[in-house]
Amino acid sequence: MKKAAIAFVALPLLCMGAGYGAGLALAPAPAPEDLAKKDQAQADEVAQGAEGTTPGKKGAAEEQAAQDAAPAELDRYMLAQDRKIVRVGQMTIPVEKTNSISYVVADFALKLESLELAERYRRVEDATRLRDSLLQAMNLAAESTVLRGVAIDSDALSQLLRDLISRDHSGIDDVMFVSLYKQDVARL
Repeated sequence: MKKAAIAFVALPLLCMGAGYGAGLALAPAPAPEDLAKKDQAQADEVAQGAEGTTPGKKGAAEEQAAQDAAPAELDRYMLAQDRKIVRVGQMTIPVEKTNSISYVVADFALKLESLELAERYRRVEDATRLRDSLLQAMNLAAESTVLRGVAIDSDALSQLLRDLISRDHSGIDDVMFVSLYKQDVARL
């Protein structure tokens, strides 16, 4: 009887302790924004301690922390908010060779000349036409020497695709690759 009582009391307490410990170990890391705010608050405290807590004046440490934090926020903001860039999506293109087949996987984004064109190409109808033209251009590139080498020259491929797509679609400044990789598979 005592063994059953111990099992009914001790086992749940043991499992609760293990669950709490696992929760602490597996908790997600704090967001970078939270860390930046915490670092800024610590820099403020250090600056006020060094100045003798005089309100209204900025310390050198606080100014330096503000200068260091501003470019990182600006870069992230600029990358996320460039509205002239339209993501097209990911495509897989087979490149057939004599002894192998190379599969080129590319995730595309297009940089356009104006915001009006970007909004136009974000609509479903125009985005589908643009994606079809890009797929056709990639199939033509698969027949050329650009994709048949050991390594892919992304700049040459980007320029070739831009030239091929510009025939049908106006206003494309650049073809960018979010990701681009190639996998060779031997033929049997």
